[in-house]
Amino acid sequence: MKQVRGLLMLMLILVALVYSPVSAHEGREVGEYTLEIGWREEPAYTGLMNGPEITVNRHGGEDDHDEGAATPEAEGDHANTGEDDHAEESTGVTGLEDTLQIEVTFGPASKTLSLRPVRNEPGHYTADLIPMRPGDYTFRVFGTIEGVEIDETFSAADGQFSTVEPLEDIQFPWSG
Repeated sequence: MKQVRGLLMLMLILVALVYSPVSAHEGREVGEYTLEIGWREEPAYTGLMNGPEITVNRHGGEDDHDEGAATPEAEGDHANTGEDDHAEESTGVTGLEDTLQIEVTFGPASKTLSLRPVRNEPGHYTADLIPMRPGDYTFRVFGTIEGVEIDETFSAADGQFSTVEPLEDIQFPWSG
């Protein structure tokens, strides 16, 4: 009976880990760009290496598939890999590590982080942070994207990305 209970518990944890990250990032259109932001590892836990990640894509208007799909290759921004012709996959905005920053806020404390590009993923950036307190964090993205001023705020309190959970929620065996 203990083995069955343990197996069920393990299965529940695995299912939660597999399905939790699906809706954990928030996307928002800002001018001609789509910003998607959240924690790099979700669910996020206190005391573990993590950090914000952001993906910035250029969109081509209402019908991305017809007009926008060939645009980046024609402009010479990205090589056509033939892997996926979806416009959003091929329009990542590069070079933003020098012009965009993320300010992370928890209560009265805040910290500004520089972004670094994720290798082989145009438009995808991340920064390192170890969240030390459980609760709702806020990410403020500011700077410029291709000369366009950006100042957007995303909050876990609004359900826009996941709340940081206490590490004790996943620790086992319990001490005490």
